[in-house]
Amino acid sequence: MQIESGNPQAGLEYLTRAQALSIELQDDAERAQILQAIGVAYATMQRPDDALKNLQESLDIKTKLGMKKGIADSLQMMGSIYDGTGKADLALKNYNQALAIRREIGDKQGTANLQSDLGDFYVGHGKYDDALRLFKESLGAQVEVHNEQMQGQVLNNIGNAYLAKGDYENARTYFERALQVREKLKVPSDIADTLHNLAETSMRTGQFDQAQDQYLKALDLRRSSGDTRGAALSSSGLGTLFGYQGRFGAAVSAQQDAVKGLTDAKEQGFWSTEVLAAYGHALAQAGRSDEAEKVLADALSAARADKSQPQIAFALSYQGDNAYYHGDLKGAAAAYQEAQQAAAKSGDAHLVLLAKVDQAKLDVANGKFAPAAKVLDKLGEEADSLNLRYLSTQCLVLRGEALIGTKDYEGAQKELKSAALRSEKMGLRALQAQSHYQWARALELSGKSAEAQSHYDEARRVANEVQKDAQNPALVKRYDLAPIFTQNGK
Repeated sequence: MQIESGNPQAGLEYLTRAQALSIELQDDAERAQILQAIGVAYATMQRPDDALKNLQESLDIKTKLGMKKGIADSLQMMGSIYDGTGKADLALKNYNQALAIRREIGDKQGTANLQSDLGDFYVGHGKYDDALRLFKESLGAQVEVHNEQMQGQVLNNIGNAYLAKGDYENARTYFERALQVREKLKVPSDIADTLHNLAETSMRTGQFDQAQDQYLKALDLRRSSGDTRGAALSSSGLGTLFGYQGRFGAAVSAQQDAVKGLTDAKEQGFWSTEVLAAYGHALAQAGRSDEAEKVLADALSAARADKSQPQIAFALSYQGDNAYYHGDLKGAAAAYQEAQQAAAKSGDAHLVLLAKVDQAKLDVANGKFAPAAKVLDKLGEEADSLNLRYLSTQCLVLRGEALIGTKDYEGAQKELKSAALRSEKMGLRALQAQSHYQWARALELSGKSAEAQSHYDEARRVANEVQKDAQNPALVKRYDLAPIFTQNGK
């Protein structure tokens, strides 16, 4: 009860006394159960080595006594800890052994719960179709045994798998179903998890005000319940949102809070890597390239150690951005190419599209205007079909710049006007500044200097807001923003 109430240290005090009695009474079956509970307590306290030591002792006794359900319990818990500490092969081995035993003994509830855990594992490693198959099998069983708490969890997990696949309509549908179940059960931490995931969906689809509201509600619930780890993840989500909005200083601050929160919670593995990569990207966006380089190298190393293709792709994409922002186009090209290869293996539609947009962005920078314009037209349509509003707006800005390079000034103005209106409506300040700047160029080069001036002025005004928020003078040297700051309007 103490462990379940969030007081694992108090729980250990009772368990230590119980363990001494079990040894005195030579009750090995009871001692195995106590060692299992001790392992759970240490896992809750983020002490994985101590947790694994006690779980292994428990497993050894259960194996000797032939306690099959207990063996599955130990293997499943050990799999979860291995997964959380980046030992994917050991995690999968333990999960599969536990699943085979639960099916053998006809443990319907245990099998369903383990299918959910194994599905989580596959989501973390980019195998979304495998995850969805397991989650949907689990959901059917949870409904059959009338376990509403687990129904809410599995619905939430299905939403996560669809979110990772880039199927935002299905993701939102399952998250909303999960929220209905969880609000009925009134468990704040579960409600916060689903609100956070709805915020992720809203952010991907350009509903930034709604996303911010959902993140803040999740953050408030997590802080009020003392959930340091969960609060860190919501803070990281807000940081990513601020980055989209060109609020780079706020993004760095939110990601710093997230990294500190996970460090305090002694979190390791998937989420630690995820937040570290997001922090590195925020630093890169703010023009702090040297700091970003180190953080992103650490994130990439962790992602590779965990063999997580989605995280590898994101870390490489962010490294490419960091190189691009300080004008190292060769370095950006190498990172983007690797990112594209990892994205193709991930099965994540958003990641695959992002990698293609990155390459097109580089083509524009290298003066390959005609082919880039053609590719960006298709990429923009694909982004719109997936409802990825930020990426589709970015495609408009880049296509406008590419059309200027081909001297199609009329076509460029059309694209850039759309980009300016979209970015202003969604509050995407960096894209807003870039679209007005390129729009001004298109006007000026077509002989409309008087009209161009107002757009140059607007670009500079918005860029100054971005620079002020970033609180970093070096931002004015960022490759894609520097022309705006140096333009004299003539």
